[in-house]
Amino acid sequence: MLWNKIRNARQSLQEMGVYGLLMLLQKGMGLMMLPVTTRYLSLHEYGLLESLVVVFSLCSLLEISAGALPRFYPECKTAAAKSNLISSSLLLSLTYGLSLAVLAAVSLAMLPFDLFSTLHFWQFAGVAAVIAFSIALQPLMMWLRIERRADCYFYLVVCQCLTQVGLTLWGLQQGWAMDAVIVASVAANAVGLSLGIWFCRQQLKLKLDWALAKLTMSYQRCLIGASLALFVMHGLDRLLLAEWLGAETLAQYAIMIKVVEATAMAFGVLESWWLPRRFAVLQQANGQAEVALTHQRLMLVIMLLLLSAALFAPLLIKQVLPLAYLGGIDWLPLMLLALGFKLATAVTDIGCYLPNSPVWLPRINIASALLAVVLYYSLIPTWGVWGLIVASNIVFALRFVLFTAISLVLQPLRYRVSTLLSAFVPPLSVLPALAWLNHSMWLHILPALALLWLLVWAVWIIKPSHDVPNAALGTVANQ
Repeated sequence: MLWNKIRNARQSLQEMGVYGLLMLLQKGMGLMMLPVTTRYLSLHEYGLLESLVVVFSLCSLLEISAGALPRFYPECKTAAAKSNLISSSLLLSLTYGLSLAVLAAVSLAMLPFDLFSTLHFWQFAGVAAVIAFSIALQPLMMWLRIERRADCYFYLVVCQCLTQVGLTLWGLQQGWAMDAVIVASVAANAVGLSLGIWFCRQQLKLKLDWALAKLTMSYQRCLIGASLALFVMHGLDRLLLAEWLGAETLAQYAIMIKVVEATAMAFGVLESWWLPRRFAVLQQANGQAEVALTHQRLMLVIMLLLLSAALFAPLLIKQVLPLAYLGGIDWLPLMLLALGFKLATAVTDIGCYLPNSPVWLPRINIASALLAVVLYYSLIPTWGVWGLIVASNIVFALRFVLFTAISLVLQPLRYRVSTLLSAFVPPLSVLPALAWLNHSMWLHILPALALLWLLVWAVWIIKPSHDVPNAALGTVANQ
């Protein structure tokens, strides 16, 4: 039994290492290419490209099957049942992805936004191809993670990233400008989809289980409803900025978004390991205690990442980006605060995913989206980007409170609330303070002090509660 625990722990550490490396590869290459792309593309071109990235993000939120796989995989007890699940999911995603791609391209061409009026037919076709391939790829990538086939997942992501970066650099050197990025995205997703099908070929069959497809869509429709609402909070904001304040302002805001995404990327290493198997852990003996302890540790990681980004990111981006792209550095602390609420919600919302029809996901997200729209139209015309950032913090903070409260009703978990509040509230208050300090020396001193505070409290946050049986203490690491 001890040997099995050691072997499982070793496998989990290897997987986290692989996922961490791939996360750095996927997001890190994009960040490392910022000094290149910002020199080949004007502020307007970069802003337009960022708007297309928003469209890709929206469509990825609307995927039809990958989100349901972790929920239904534990119920598949035989190889045939697993084969049926992934086959039906892939066929569903292929059909849906093609339809969504056509709809998205036509909608972009007809939208009354001046921003997209400069796109030509082949650019619209490229956008559609990226959407179709990426939607079909998502269930395959999720399947490889659920099945703990980290080696196949590694090869797929590496080939995809190298294709994206290689073609982008070559195309920019050829003078293709924004088209270089679009062509590279089409090729990279086509390569990823081909490899995903190859790696899963032994489990795939050309048969759609309609009963399973209906169950998947019934579950997924709540996720899609939630995702549509989530887009208002993380997508529509950028489109409104581009339309109201211009593509140049969006470009400066997008650079800060890249820094925020880099912070989220670092947390994504743990998230990609934990989220696909959290339901399985919850079903184990003492699963509630294990999940609560893991959540506390993940919240500590979020706080450490936010403050580290606030301390080091401004120093770094001033060294690598052209001066024209640095106008948004003062926005970064409050943008990181909003990210903290968003990441924390993804940790504590597990209970809302447990019902076969997770209706609280769209309910809370739709309510949050409506509030966001009201705040956008009230604050952005008056305060500009600052209005957007204040609105985002209000919405994401409220969303965190609602999801956590409802989740604890649906699935009670025993958090050490007093310890978490004592550890997190003082350093969290540093972020809004930094937004008003401008170029003071406290911009570097306060985040450093907050990091020290968290490190002192870390001992009480990460240690198991005394009321958890000893046999359960190490099992989270063994998953």
